Amino acid sequence: MFTGIISHLGKIENITHPNDWEVAVNVENSKNSPDFDGLLIGASVSCSGICLTLKKKNETTLLFDVSDETVSKTNFKNWRIGDFINLEKSLKVGDEIGGHFVYGHVDTTAKVMEIKKINGSFKVVFLVNKKFMKYFAAKGSVSIDGVSLTVNEILEESFSVNIVPFTWDNTSFKYYKKDTIVNVEIDILARYLERINLSNWLFY
Repeated sequence: MFTGIISHLGKIENITHPNDWEVAVNVENSKNSPDFDGLLIGASVSCSGICLTLKKKNETTLLFDVSDETVSKTNFKNWRIGDFINLEKSLKVGDEIGGHFVYGHVDTTAKVMEIKKINGSFKVVFLVNKKFMKYFAAKGSVSIDGVSLTVNEILEESFSVNIVPFTWDNTSFKYYKKDTIVNVEIDILARYLERINLSNWLFY
């Protein structure tokens, strides 16, 4: 479980496909990076919103396996060597929850339609599969590439968020351009509400 508050930018060092996919992420030169020395093998790390298990590490690099299922459901297929991704270590009991509960289970991907700078902040509009729009609510939470954000506006097949300068400068958002594909995780509360409503309808 994560909070959607990114503390680290990692740079993709290598991607291989021996059996499952394998990705190596360099964490040496990231701004505002936490100390990863205490990160144990087997720990969960949010990699641009994808919960991956740490397989190996050295002083500068984290190594993860990535399943075909993850590749098919996320933007991993668009990752390239040299790209930057958002990293967050898993939440511990007693840690501050600065965003919202993020599980690292990507629901779908979305495409950047528009980026507009407004008084230092950035309005970003995302196009998403219409069947997922029922899960979005104005002023509700959403995770984009692992970052906890607030939904501003909802249209028929798109939604927008406002990204403040600090978040823009310290996440992969600063590399976004039109048509960038991003990972989207719906707020778990929306999922539970759908389940409750469905149960009420079935047993009515």
